[in-house]
Amino acid sequence: MPFLPSYLKDFPFNKNPIDLPTRWNTSDSNDNLQVIGDKELKVLYIGPGQNDADAASIRANHSIPSEVGLYYFEVSIVDAGESGYIGIGFGVHSAFLWKLPGWEPNTFGYHGDDGKKFRSSSSKGHNYGPPFTTWDTIGCGINFFNKTAFYTKNGICLGEAFNEITLSDYYPMIGLRTRSECIEVNFGETPFVFNIEEYAKIVFKDVERRRMII
Repeated sequence: MPFLPSYLKDFPFNKNPIDLPTRWNTSDSNDNLQVIGDKELKVLYIGPGQNDADAASIRANHSIPSEVGLYYFEVSIVDAGESGYIGIGFGVHSAFLWKLPGWEPNTFGYHGDDGKKFRSSSSKGHNYGPPFTTWDTIGCGINFFNKTAFYTKNGICLGEAFNEITLSDYYPMIGLRTRSECIEVNFGETPFVFNIEEYAKIVFKDVERRRMII
């Protein structure tokens, strides 16, 4: 039986079996990162961490099929390390893994050191939310119905971060850049900090209403 997060169990539009992310892909990771634990959910930065060239990213084991309509995952900051250069987001499989999410074409990221959001550029970050650090939990969600993405911090929604999300089959991604940085992901096997179930009900009900009108 394919894994299905709780907020998608009442998804009214598609009942076909789908593969969703369940762990980090150790074969799709920069060498400066080490995946820790039997469940392969925790990632530790083990590189030199001296400059931007030492950044490292990793992708999940499955992409996010757009037919789910809404997708969400959370990342807990176990240790912000020396500088907290942590990027959380998503991107296409063709993106290189020696930059943080948001710095590569067709990748999107929210960064902990300055709270900026990045989309396909390492030089054009925009103010978005507060910085985040050790013990914070950051959520990342994609609404494929209206082609937007949003983030949460410690259970509070920070609002729309990106729009015109036009491609499908993005992968959850995280990037680390300085020594001792460590994160742990929750793809939905345990309860989220943010109440994504209520959020999903609102989204799905609105889409269903719109379809009935059409």
